[in-house]
Amino acid sequence: MRLVGASLAQAGLSDDTYRKKERFIPNPDGFGTLQTFTLRDPSEGLTGLFWRNFFGPPFIRMFGERLKYLPPDTHRELGDGLVLVQPYALPTQAMTPDGDAAEQRLITVLGPECFYDHEHHRKPTRVPELSVSST
Repeated sequence: MRLVGASLAQAGLSDDTYRKKERFIPNPDGFGTLQTFTLRDPSEGLTGLFWRNFFGPPFIRMFGERLKYLPPDTHRELGDGLVLVQPYALPTQAMTPDGDAAEQRLITVLGPECFYDHEHHRKPTRVPELSVSST
């Protein structure tokens, strides 16, 4: 992350990524659908949590003290201003009822306002302050 100046890295199953980052909307002409993004990039917030989520300083500041309230087995400080948040142990737990529940529990602690609302298709109201100097 430091090498490329990234403040966010996420890893998980490709199907989980697609379901959180993309959606289909009706075509304006009434015929068919268009594929669009839920959020364009991390400056608009987060689309959800994946198997592994590496947060840099802008996200750590956004979450603030809430990171301390996550269950101990779901997060780890990695040093150099990085935190790993992992809602479940295996990537194959994504898109399962238990995996979705684990993800939702962490989102509730971190603040649902930081995440895209997939049920109502609303963008986050709290976003990280990204700048060149903060990465």
